[in-house]
Amino acid sequence: MSELKKILHIDDDDIIRMMFRKSIERTHRDIEVISCGTVSEFIDRLDTFKPDLLIIDVVMPIVDGPTLLKKIRNLSYTMPVIFMTGHETIELGDQASLEPILDIIHKPFVPAQVGHDILKMWDRLNR
Repeated sequence: MSELKKILHIDDDDIIRMMFRKSIERTHRDIEVISCGTVSEFIDRLDTFKPDLLIIDVVMPIVDGPTLLKKIRNLSYTMPVIFMTGHETIELGDQASLEPILDIIHKPFVPAQVGHDILKMWDRLNR
């Protein structure tokens, strides 16, 4: 099983980014997290950070999460993704071209629990 060491996260909300980082810290695992507030920063970090997992907010001001993921897949990045959303459902379009999508985390999330939920999703992928 591959170990989760690096997560690249994007959300346009400062508070969500802070809560997400804290929730990963609470897992007491050695996981490095970079949380970005803009699409350009997120895309720039892909190559230099080399994340194992992407966490992408679905609704953002300039580009929505599924469109961002399509752009990432067109750049030949294949790391798994987890979407975060405050909506009941999301429209992914051609989901097959976006895979692997591990799951969707619904907001508001429980900060004390979401880090552990992400680890369970990662473990499911690596069984």
